[in-house]
Amino acid sequence: MTVQGSSAGTGARALWVARCGWGGLGLFLLAWTVFEAVKHAGPTIPLAVAGLAVPALSRILPDTAVVRQVVLRAWVPLAVTVVCAAVPGPAEDTAVPFAFGLAWLAHLALRHAAGRAGAGSR
Repeated sequence: MTVQGSSAGTGARALWVARCGWGGLGLFLLAWTVFEAVKHAGPTIPLAVAGLAVPALSRILPDTAVVRQVVLRAWVPLAVTVVCAAVPGPAEDTAVPFAFGLAWLAHLALRHAAGRAGAGSR
């Protein structure tokens, strides 16, 4: 076996491990989203569902780099969840945007696991 052949096998294994990691993270975030939505009920449930659908907007909105940077990157939902977790006060005040951000992150992680991380919309 040549060196080149062994590095190709290593690359495929690394890709498989990365996808499994993204899948595990996505499932964890999805379970956490469901937990938060059921725990707080009310408007948290529909907004958690909306959070799962936000990355799908990249198919409807114009296909520009700005749309992809906002909708298909983790920075915005991560900022939403971090800010909601850092805000002092009762959890009921921040549960809706927190669940929305978790659902968005879950969608993005599962998208990575499926191999469609930053892929074009069409």
